[in-house]
Amino acid sequence: MDHTRIFLIRHGETVDEEVKKVYKGTLDIPLSKKGILTIKRVADFLSRYKIDFIYTSALSRCMESGRIIAGTQKLRIRTTASLNEIHFGCWEGLSFDEINASYPKEFRSWLKNPVKNTPPRGEPLLNAQERVLKEFYEIVRKHKKASIAIIAHAGVLRIIISSLLSLKLSNMFTFSQDYGCINIVDVYENNKAVVKLLNLTLPDT
Repeated sequence: MDHTRIFLIRHGETVDEEVKKVYKGTLDIPLSKKGILTIKRVADFLSRYKIDFIYTSALSRCMESGRIIAGTQKLRIRTTASLNEIHFGCWEGLSFDEINASYPKEFRSWLKNPVKNTPPRGEPLLNAQERVLKEFYEIVRKHKKASIAIIAHAGVLRIIISSLLSLKLSNMFTFSQDYGCINIVDVYENNKAVVKLLNLTLPDT
């Protein structure tokens, strides 16, 4: 193989979704029953591929997803906090409407330009980009011409895919990353990348 194949996978749905949809960020929320079933379908889909290494964020929703996938590949997961979700500060645990009600000015500014505006006590997007990409490209460098699965969060995956497609960070929200989605990227010399699959979600059976 003349390239490194990367499977970028978002974790499954989490238990909070059964009550209300919130900005999770760095909150450690486990998978819901639905989320577990979704990731089992992902694991079954990936079983047709040979995967050499599996990396996950250090948050339980990704670690749990990673272990399910690792079980079909007979691998152990490698965890790193550098792949944790963007920290949304005071907004973590709040819904869209709750944030808009409590932080209307800050929320409007963030929605308009998330690169220049940061949630109160949150992580600047440029800092998150630096953290995530440093880890991602180190994984690629370490495992050249291998097949690697990375289970992470929507924000993290958007940062990685935007970099691979040479998109501006401000454009990272122009494509979806749904629960349990699968992206496949082939990375060649000098980190030139070809996206083979984007945001594939598997239907319920």
